[in-house]
Amino acid sequence: MRRLWSPRLQDERLWSRFRRRARSVRRRGEGVTDIAPDGCLDLDDLFAGFVILLVVALLVFVLLPLVLVVVELAVLILLTVLGLVARVVFRRPWVVEATDSGPLRHTWRVVGWRASREFVNGVAAGLAHGNGLPAGAQRVRRPGAGAAGDAPTDAPT
Repeated sequence: MRRLWSPRLQDERLWSRFRRRARSVRRRGEGVTDIAPDGCLDLDDLFAGFVILLVVALLVFVLLPLVLVVVELAVLILLTVLGLVARVVFRRPWVVEATDSGPLRHTWRVVGWRASREFVNGVAAGLAHGNGLPAGAQRVRRPGAGAAGDAPTDAPT
């Protein structure tokens, strides 16, 4: 019993089979090329090749990146809209923040887009008239403000 590497070769060697098949392929393809008898291409062929090369380069280097940027922007806009809709539908609170030149910031959680806008306008109007901040604020140190050992305070004002 023996194992043959290429059992279909029978008595023919591998390289002789390769040469025979290469010759038959070369004979089949003799009339396929569009080269003039003197061995040069016509100007029409060169121009057509140049136009094809230019179109392919334009597609690869300009249009394809432009399409990818447009698709990426469309996905970004879609995800932003879906996030806003989900926030409104699931009634997640909006964070309203008031800061001054000091190290503290005051935050409130307000449910609803309109309610948060009205709350912002109310706080701004109250501060403009000299009133204090509304109750229920959470006081937190701004990042990078104050000493490193100071912990944020969560006491309402």
